[in-house]
Amino acid sequence: MRRLIMLLAILSATNMVLAADSELAKQITVPAGWRGEQISLPPSFAKEMQFKGIEEARFSPGMFQEKSNTFFSYFFVFKIDPGSELTPKNIERELLTYYQGLSRTIFNSRKKKIDTSGFTCKLTKAIPVDSQKIYPPGLKEYAATVEWTEPFVTQKPQTLNLIIQAWTDKTTRHGYLFVCVSPQDFKANIWQSMRNIRGTFFRNLQK
Repeated sequence: MRRLIMLLAILSATNMVLAADSELAKQITVPAGWRGEQISLPPSFAKEMQFKGIEEARFSPGMFQEKSNTFFSYFFVFKIDPGSELTPKNIERELLTYYQGLSRTIFNSRKKKIDTSGFTCKLTKAIPVDSQKIYPPGLKEYAATVEWTEPFVTQKPQTLNLIIQAWTDKTTRHGYLFVCVSPQDFKANIWQSMRNIRGTFFRNLQK
């Protein structure tokens, strides 16, 4: 819990979000024990990011418990101001900058040095499965891996698996990224939990 409080304090610093943006949070429903925060984009820990907008993040109960089967498992939604292209190249660039900045900021807060130049983010195209017809028009899906140094608990190199869904609202022209993250294999139960949350999110968008 202490690590979660520290994370939220760091993410929230200098990231005041207008109350009007609470609409995105209303679309996200999570099970008991999941916690989260809303911050502005670019965040204070990664000001080099080019995407502008807001982020809603939700952390699993075992997010900061190294021995948990949901360690560092969470998801986030970017709502991006109109004008940004959600190409694979741009998404890779923004997520790499995001994780480099996050790791560097946490290490710096602990008076430690970290070289983030070796971090990587690689996307591959995936085929979304939408048997219930709930995804927005034009949605594209990607699988990705992020190689970085986890700064909160282990301070060791870590491989994160990501499932990314990207689309642009045809009415408002806002871009969206729904990103599920975990070091667990894609067959692990946490992925089904996040898919269920994601499905509810898309249904809420249709209301």
